[in-house]
Amino acid sequence: MRSAVETPTGSRAAIRLRPVPRYEPPFDDEATPQVWTSSRQLTLEWPAESPSAPAPPVVEPPVVAGASGDAKLAVRRFVRLCVEVLNGFRPAAHLRRLALPSRAAEVVAQGLTGARRAADLRRARQPTARRPPVGVIKVVLCEPRTGAVEAAVTLVTGDRTWAMAFRLELHQQNWSATDLVII
Repeated sequence: MRSAVETPTGSRAAIRLRPVPRYEPPFDDEATPQVWTSSRQLTLEWPAESPSAPAPPVVEPPVVAGASGDAKLAVRRFVRLCVEVLNGFRPAAHLRRLALPSRAAEVVAQGLTGARRAADLRRARQPTARRPPVGVIKVVLCEPRTGAVEAAVTLVTGDRTWAMAFRLELHQQNWSATDLVII
């Protein structure tokens, strides 16, 4: 059933439905970083201690390309699961299968604490109306070494902004969470 809106001239105009914009922005770490080459850096020529000492080798700076594709995929998967836990669509115990067994209790406890806070916040803000879900604003990745990735996630629910940080490590060909902090 279509509804119409009365215009100032008295005629009725049909209501047009427009598509909803994307809810999650793309990851910011997919851009290529700037890397200095040795030709742009200052060269300091220090006198050699002895005339027979060999010149030190020229070391090129390493090319930093950001996180690997596997690490990005693992972070997306973990963030989606955490958001589902915070929104109440999954129990916090589902975080256990993505956590390192020795650290699973701490990861699940943080997820449970965050889910309780989100539920209390939604209940206190809007007791009868539709409660706003927790959404992702921004994800920032860092891969300090191969096989380990750290991420900082900005979350929002209603007018409240949250932060979540976690670390995933590659163990036996599986990415496992070792730390999770929800602020």
